[in-house]
Amino acid sequence: MSLLSHFFSLIPSIFSFTTREGSDVPELHASIVEHIRQQELASIIGELIDCDRPYSCIACTGGHGIGKSVLVLQAIRDPSVSATFRHRCWIDCRTLTHTSNFLEILAKKIGVPHTEFSPSAHEDQLETLVAAIRRLAVVRRVIVLDDLDHLYALDKSFTDAVIKALSSIDKLVLVLTIIGWTSAPPPEIGWFLQLKPLSLEMARNLFQSLYPVPLQRDALDKLLLRVRGIPQYIVILADLAFRSRLQLKDLVQIVDDPKSNLLGTRIDHDVKSLEESIRAYPPEDRLDHHALYVFHFLASLPSGISQSQLQSLVGLPVDTFASVCKQISALAYFDSEPGDHLVLSRPLREYAARTSTLDSRTQDIFLKKLIAIIEMKSLRPGTPDFPQTIQQFTEQKINIENILFTFLDIDSPIAVEAALQFLKPRCAVKPSLKLAAKVVEVAERKRMHLLPYALQTEGEARYNSTFLGGARLLVRAEALFSNFKDDASVVGEMECHVLRIESAARGGVDGKQEDWKQAAEYARARLSTLSSETGKRGHAHSLLTLARLSGNTKERNLLVAEAHTLFEDLKDGYGLSLCDFYSQTSVQSAVNLALKFQVFRDFEMAATCYNTAFNSVIRSVIRDFVSGGMASVEYIKVIGIRELILAAVAHLPQLLDWLKKAIDLYKLLGRNLDVAFCQYHLAQLLPPAKAIDLYSEAIYQFGRSDFTHHRERGTLDQCYSLVEAEEYSAAIPILEILHRRIGYCGKIFQLRCKELLVECHCRLNARRPALQAVRETITTMEESEVSPKLQKYKQLLDALDDTNTLPSIALCETVHEGHARLVEMETSDDKE
Repeated sequence: MSLLSHFFSLIPSIFSFTTREGSDVPELHASIVEHIRQQELASIIGELIDCDRPYSCIACTGGHGIGKSVLVLQAIRDPSVSATFRHRCWIDCRTLTHTSNFLEILAKKIGVPHTEFSPSAHEDQLETLVAAIRRLAVVRRVIVLDDLDHLYALDKSFTDAVIKALSSIDKLVLVLTIIGWTSAPPPEIGWFLQLKPLSLEMARNLFQSLYPVPLQRDALDKLLLRVRGIPQYIVILADLAFRSRLQLKDLVQIVDDPKSNLLGTRIDHDVKSLEESIRAYPPEDRLDHHALYVFHFLASLPSGISQSQLQSLVGLPVDTFASVCKQISALAYFDSEPGDHLVLSRPLREYAARTSTLDSRTQDIFLKKLIAIIEMKSLRPGTPDFPQTIQQFTEQKINIENILFTFLDIDSPIAVEAALQFLKPRCAVKPSLKLAAKVVEVAERKRMHLLPYALQTEGEARYNSTFLGGARLLVRAEALFSNFKDDASVVGEMECHVLRIESAARGGVDGKQEDWKQAAEYARARLSTLSSETGKRGHAHSLLTLARLSGNTKERNLLVAEAHTLFEDLKDGYGLSLCDFYSQTSVQSAVNLALKFQVFRDFEMAATCYNTAFNSVIRSVIRDFVSGGMASVEYIKVIGIRELILAAVAHLPQLLDWLKKAIDLYKLLGRNLDVAFCQYHLAQLLPPAKAIDLYSEAIYQFGRSDFTHHRERGTLDQCYSLVEAEEYSAAIPILEILHRRIGYCGKIFQLRCKELLVECHCRLNARRPALQAVRETITTMEESEVSPKLQKYKQLLDALDDTNTLPSIALCETVHEGHARLVEMETSDDKE
């Protein structure tokens, strides 16, 4: 037999305890556990052999599978304990069928003659047995009642009487292993040892002692973190890995699979599984109705929840809720000490998932209250504490998504409704595309009337996140909505129709801008016929969409005024704020509206207000230098006016703050493309050290969308920053690729690429590539109708042919007209 096989042959003894002939204490292979809980083992041995303060009763408590029996057995078999107690006996309460059965086993174990005690049915048989024990020779005895919970399950009053009676016998020490007590423990217990889950290091040592996996520490830690330091789970997994020759990654998948049922796994046919142990005295029999109600809620929260939020969910008074937490904690049902964050231990969570579910009414209450938790108390974009606030909020949001997944996995219709509410555009903060897809899957499988709303929600989530993959979903939703004639369905149909066309228009598809406006006109015509509150609100929003697309000031004002009247009749404060946004005339009013939209929790409109304030100012400044389509911050480098713009806005520090706040909010919403646009515009006004990374983030998002023209132009502007930072070698490989593919954005962009290549090669004094770059630049200029720099580049070409002139100096004397040469000469003088 190999060493590994020998170890596994010993595993059942940890839990089944085969009894050696002539001994009342089961055998246990000590080497398996002695190095795992050394400190706790020393504590319990110390209490047993301390004659200066002998306790008549001690208890070892802890959760299911935590290792109570193993530790106590190890202590009882320790040589120092053997020397202290002449008689040691062990009673496994899991084998008991009734109370008289217990008394019969106790009498036999303790050595009471049959003539002194008979387990016949009468009321005072416990007292009879205790009296018989007292008549035995007075020697030091220790009795272990292992898994006392099972005796409590048979008869609580009887069990308390047993503890009281045995604790009163001189020179007898009673040792109990038990999960815990929901009420005050028996007063006879003089000392407690509560076992906690193993630390990661100890869990690692236990697994490695049973199934060595050298050089796989990261994979092992990933597995052990899932079972939360519960020894019996670790032994089960080690046994499973050995028997089935599994890799650690396979074990992780098994642990994560809710159908794997580790809870019901036995490592030996004589050993009860964790599930069987829990069922013997289940939470349903141990907790009062309030505590059981909270227990089932916690079982649905895989990552746990804060105490205050849980109290709000279950709606219990403070004192009652505190009592509930005390009950659950006393039974070691929590994953750790009950602090602010409560998590049910894995065995109990799995047990609840396998044995009970919340009824529909309770699910309804639970999920509706759950959505209310998402409310954000404070939001101050652009401030130092904002990222920390967002991190906390995101953790809470992930927890809520996990809960929704739990209910969606059982096809709960209420969960579909709750998830749709959670994912609503004005509520969705970084909407989970996975959750949105799951909602569609369940709604489709259950043939729910909510399917078109689910498709619309996923389509909007994809549009807001990446602008990709949403159109197909919106087409399906639009078609399904068209089958119904109620006002809500008509509004849904029109919203899908307009958003689908908007997606194509913003994605740069030719001719779609006019289609977008026509779609909005069609929506207004359809919605204007509706008389319900939902229909009127949809009509008002369609008017604002048209106002947004209108290039005529008078027409826009009329549309906004009509929408304002509708929102006023509906007493819709949010809609009125939207009207104020479309009719606002000053930058300050846009900033003020941003704060108002935050109150309405429309963070997207708040971000839009900040972005609008920025663009209003920057466009006004740019128009002082250039007019037409180039009057945008995206072109200031290409047309050579960036330095002029920076000087003009130097007295407006709040300008960049507005854009940073917009970025904060768009990130919160997961609107990655809007983040990218703002990052691009911000980078245009920042020094190279700060701008280069911002460009990279924006370019990445543009590359994952239909906005490839922004990807190319952003890359070009990033190269301007690299050149400004004198990172010529870094810019060259980017420009070599870019100048070949940027032509579709316009000849001017291709020309600027080649000009930057010329500058980079010349600055590095690389004559041959500089000559090639200059020739290509001249060719491009000659193809253009207007090329004011053509003559300068021809002069540069002649200068580069002169091998006595450095390319960097030639560039300065021709293209830069001597300015840069003076700078270079000054630098050279400094070096000398």
